[in-house]
Amino acid sequence: MVTVAIVEDQDQEAEKLIRYLGRFGEQEKEEFSVKRFSDAFTFLEEKQAFDIVFMDIMLPHLNGMEAAQKMRRTNTRSVLIFVTNMLNFAVKSYEVDALDYIVKPISYERVVFKLRKALENIRTSRGKLLSLNTSDGWVPISSSDICYIEVVQHKLIYHTLRGVYYEKNTMKNVEETLAGLDFSRCNACYLVNMQFIRTVNGLIITMTDGDELKISQPKRKQFMTDLSNFLGQKR
Repeated sequence: MVTVAIVEDQDQEAEKLIRYLGRFGEQEKEEFSVKRFSDAFTFLEEKQAFDIVFMDIMLPHLNGMEAAQKMRRTNTRSVLIFVTNMLNFAVKSYEVDALDYIVKPISYERVVFKLRKALENIRTSRGKLLSLNTSDGWVPISSSDICYIEVVQHKLIYHTLRGVYYEKNTMKNVEETLAGLDFSRCNACYLVNMQFIRTVNGLIITMTDGDELKISQPKRKQFMTDLSNFLGQKR
């Protein structure tokens, strides 16, 4: 299931995009869950992080570029595609890590081309599926949903996009499971998903949810090397 948000104030344009997604889904055996928003404020109030966001730029009250900037403060995961008839805005899409843009009037062929790129991006970024043994039973979760993992005594605390989960395990075991993915130890207590780092200031990491984590001196050199390599791959 691929979750899709359509942020579009014009009913006709939104309905056309919904129709195209349905047509593509039938042809490619892809299942979409689509939610339409008529304005950016309603979309930004939504708690769900969608797999794909189709964002119109000319929206009432708050334009799509401004909305995308606000979204990216807490959500670096969603694949963003602008839908616009204003190319001067669309060419700035790289500033908010947009995958691409579609120029209106949209056609099925254009939507399919961008959609294939988005689905490929999602499949690459979904990462490894973990099964957490919590007090409420086994919980499946994707590594790409984990913001960071904290160890307190002999218990791991998973801070994720879906909430907080607790598991009796060792950091060493989880670190080995997540080896090769975008995770790095910033100190003995934290294993950080670098996808969710907002800023690094001295020895303090600010995550996209606002949490602040400390970098220890023994881990600093390796962590900064890992972060530099991660950022280099993103360029």
